[in-house]
Amino acid sequence: MLSLEPEFRELHAAGVIDDVAAAQRLAVERGEIFSVSNELRVALYGAVAAITAGVGMMVKANLEHIGPISLIAALALAAAGCYAMPVRARLRQEERSAAGEYLLLLGALIVSADLGYAEYQFHWLGPHWSAHLLILCVFHALTAYALDSRLVLSVSLTSLVAWFGVEEGGGLARTGMRELICAATIYAWREAHRRLGAVQQFQETFEHFAANLAFWGAIALCLGSEGRIAGVVCLAALAFVTIRNGLQSGREIFVIYGVAYTAVGLACLEAQLIRSPLLSTVTALVTVVGAVLLAWQLHRRLKAEAS
Repeated sequence: MLSLEPEFRELHAAGVIDDVAAAQRLAVERGEIFSVSNELRVALYGAVAAITAGVGMMVKANLEHIGPISLIAALALAAAGCYAMPVRARLRQEERSAAGEYLLLLGALIVSADLGYAEYQFHWLGPHWSAHLLILCVFHALTAYALDSRLVLSVSLTSLVAWFGVEEGGGLARTGMRELICAATIYAWREAHRRLGAVQQFQETFEHFAANLAFWGAIALCLGSEGRIAGVVCLAALAFVTIRNGLQSGREIFVIYGVAYTAVGLACLEAQLIRSPLLSTVTALVTVVGAVLLAWQLHRRLKAEAS
C-alpha cells in the first residue's frame, strides 16, 4: 500500500512542517485517525430529505383534519425552529456545525413548501402566482448572505431557476433560451457579487449553477430543429470557455462539465441526423470513447501542473 510517511518525516526533519502538523499527517497515513466529514454530510442530507418527504406525507394524510391556516402556521413555526440555532450561532459569532448548516437547509425547504402551499390554497398573487418563486429567491438570498450559507444560496438559485422554468409551451428552442437567459442572470449575479467583494465561497456556487444551466440550454437547442445551429454554436463556445477556465483554475469538475456535456450534445445531434440505427450507435460510441480519452488527458495535465 502506498504511504507518504517517509516524505512527511523528511519534511518534518527539514522544518517545512511543524511537530503538530507532522503528527497529524503521520496518524492519517497510519490509519490511526480518519475523516468522516463526507459521510456525515451525506447522512445529514439524507436526513433532511427524509424529514422533508415525511412532512409532505403527513400533510397529505392529515390535511382535512388540520385545516390550511393551522397547517401554514405549523410549518412556519417549524421553519422558525430550524432557523433559531443558526441565527443564535451567527449572533454569537460562533462557527456553525455541519448539523446546524443542514438544519438551516431544512428550514429553507420548509419555508418554500409553506409559501407554495399558501399561494396554492389562497391565490394571493392571482394570475401572477409564479411570483412567489421570486419572493422565495429573494428571501433565501437574504438569509444566505446574512447567515453565510452556501446551501441556502443553492435553494435561492433553485427558486430562480424554477421561476424561469414555469412558463410552458414553446418547444425545445424556447426552453433552451429560457435556460440560457437564466444562466446569464446567475452569472451576472455572480459578477455583481464578486465586484462588491462579498463572500468568496459563494462564487463557486454561482458558477456551478450557471455552467450546468447553460449547457442544458445549449443541449435543448440542439434537440430542436429550429435552434439546432445556435445550439451547436453555444455548446462549442461553452465547452471552450468552461474547459479553459477549469484548466486555468485547477478545478477539474469544470473540465468534466465541458467534456461530458459536449459529448451528450454531440450524441443527441448524431441520433437526429444519422438515419441508420447501427451507424448512429457506432458514432455515439466513438464520441463517448473520444470524450473519455480527452477527459483522461486533461486530468493528467491538471495532475502534472499540480505536482
